[in-house]
Amino acid sequence: MPPKAAPRDVFMNHAFGPASEYLYLTLISGLVSVGMNPRSVVQIPASQVRIDRLFNLISQCAYSIHDLSYVTLSRDGFRVPRFNMAFELGLAMAIAVQKPGRHQIATFEAVRHRLGQSLSDVSGYDPYIHRRCGEGVLEAVLDVFTDVPDSPLEDIRDLNWVYRSLRRVRRQKFGTTDIFRARPFSELVFAARALVEIRSTELS
Repeated sequence: MPPKAAPRDVFMNHAFGPASEYLYLTLISGLVSVGMNPRSVVQIPASQVRIDRLFNLISQCAYSIHDLSYVTLSRDGFRVPRFNMAFELGLAMAIAVQKPGRHQIATFEAVRHRLGQSLSDVSGYDPYIHRRCGEGVLEAVLDVFTDVPDSPLEDIRDLNWVYRSLRRVRRQKFGTTDIFRARPFSELVFAARALVEIRSTELS
């Protein structure tokens, strides 16, 4: 049986790669800013069976955010879309149906009405449209988590400050290193928490 979900843990389901790095950093920044705890599949050792680690990780989270804006045709090999993100959304749906009220889902997209055409079975989950820009993602995070108790930051300008600052940390600390790994993820979340504390202190 899946473990009880942690009330502030949020599973981030998104594309991995240079083009979507802004989304990765923005989600980390936004979630930490509003008092949530980002979780990612990169935290789980690769030695475990992938389907098991995905299911268990999502089950441990009270929320999951699924960005499907990068479901496009591959450039190499067969010209087919990658279904990993849609598959992870399906796992989250199964958990939400299995245990009503224990897991809540939010879908993100860049373009209005596109998700309804590519995945009509999620028509009951209207996507948050972020326009493929950092501020749009932060606005979506604020819209999803509107009533978090003791949220450290609630103004889009403050979330933007944390995001811009985390981008600088990313460049200075990791350079050209791949950040879609367990250690960089942990250090970026830690840095985001420190930045949120700095910003909160400035505002108090």
